[in-house]
Amino acid sequence: MKRLFGLIIALSIGAFILLSCEGPQGPQGPQGPAGKDGKDASLSCTACHGNDKVDFLKAQYDLSRHNKGTVFEDVGGIIACGGCHTGDGFVEAISLKQDDPKTKATSKISCSACHPIHEKFEYAADFALRVTEPIKLRRSGETYDFKTGNLCVRCHQARPHFDIFGADTTIRATSGNWTRVGPHYGPHANVYSMKGLYRIEGSTPIPKNNVHAILQKGCVSCHMGSLSTNPAVGGHSFKMTASQLTEIQECKGCHADASIFTTTPKAKEIANLLKEYRQLLIEKQLLDTSQAITASGYNLLGEYLRATSQGQKYTKEDYQVAINYLYLAKDRSFGIHNPAYVYALVKNGVEYLKK
Repeated sequence: MKRLFGLIIALSIGAFILLSCEGPQGPQGPQGPAGKDGKDASLSCTACHGNDKVDFLKAQYDLSRHNKGTVFEDVGGIIACGGCHTGDGFVEAISLKQDDPKTKATSKISCSACHPIHEKFEYAADFALRVTEPIKLRRSGETYDFKTGNLCVRCHQARPHFDIFGADTTIRATSGNWTRVGPHYGPHANVYSMKGLYRIEGSTPIPKNNVHAILQKGCVSCHMGSLSTNPAVGGHSFKMTASQLTEIQECKGCHADASIFTTTPKAKEIANLLKEYRQLLIEKQLLDTSQAITASGYNLLGEYLRATSQGQKYTKEDYQVAINYLYLAKDRSFGIHNPAYVYALVKNGVEYLKK
C-alpha cells in the first residue's frame, strides 16, 4: 500500500515538472480562408411571414367556413369526429393512414391541417399538400382519383351506412346513429364520382361518366379558382355560386354564359325536383324533418330517414330512393358537381315515389 501511495506521488510530481517546463509560445500562423456565411434564421420566416401572397391567402381563408369552426364548437374533443372537424385530428389520422385519429381532436382547422407548416421551414415544403394519393372512399370502399382534390375528399364524402339487399328491414329509433340514418353531411365526393349511391332506373338514363371528371385539379379547379374582381370568391375561401361559373377564370372556358340555368339539366329544375322529392318522402313517412327545423330556419342537413321507437319498415326500393335523396340534397350543389347524373337520379326517384 505504501509502495502504491509512493508511486502516485511520484507520477504527480513528474506531471507537474512536465507542465512547468513548457516553452514560450511560437509565432501565430497565417489566417485560414473565410468560412461560408451562416443562414440568417429570420430569412426562413420572411419567406412566408410578411409575404404578400401568403398574407392574401390567409385573408381569403379567414372568410372560409373551415375557418369559422362552428362544427368544432360542438364536436371538439370527440375522437370519432376529429378526423374531419379538428385540425390536429385530421393530421393524426393522415399520419396513421386511417379515417379517424386515435388521441387528438382539440384544435380548429388551420393552415397546418392541410399543409405541413413549420416542419421544414421552406416555402415549397411548408405549403405542400398532406394528401396527394387517390382516396379509398369510406362508404363504398372504392378508390377514386380526385386529383388535387384528394385532400378535400378525405372529409367531403359519405360515412358508411347499411344496405338493404333482400327482404324488408325495420329501422328502430333507439340511440346514436339509429336516430340519424343517412350518409352524413358532406357526400360531395360520392356524387361527383358516382360511388356509393344507388342506381334508381327510370325514364331518364343514368350516365356512365361525370362531365367534370376532365377537370385538371378535380374539386380544386372550381372551388379554388380565381376571380380578379372579387378576391372573396374561390382561392382559399373555397366559395363560389352557380352564377359565378361565368366569372371564375377556371370555369368560364366551359361556362361562357349562364348555360347552367338555360340548358338541360338545369340547376333550377333540379332544385324544384328536390323539393318535390322531399315532399313525396314526407307524405310516404320515409323522411324525418324534425331535426331540420331550427331557431334560425330550416336546415336540410338535419334531414334523416324516418325511424320510430316502434320501428319503421322499409322495402329495399323505398330505402334506396330515400337514401339517394339524402345524398343529392345534402350535396347542395343542385347538380353542378355532376349535372346529368344528379338530374337522372332526381327524376327517376320522383317517378318511383309517384307510382
